[in-house]
Amino acid sequence: MSKQPPCKRCGQTNWRTETRSKSTPRWLLEFVFAVPDVLIYQSESAGWPQKTYERWTCENCGRKVRVAR
Repeated sequence: MSKQPPCKRCGQTNWRTETRSKSTPRWLLEFVFAVPDVLIYQSESAGWPQKTYERWTCENCGRKVRVAR
């Protein structure tokens, strides 16, 4: 497991992670905005958006964070 960042609320580094699917409209919107970037700046681009994201929950204080993958 990779080193996880500290929570901004409590400072702990214990996170529970879960993977969820993005909604179709959200993914399509991200895809539309990624098209020019991927086609024009191919080597410097972040690439096509994935259809999933991660939700991290701090085990200590319960803070939830959405993490793009």
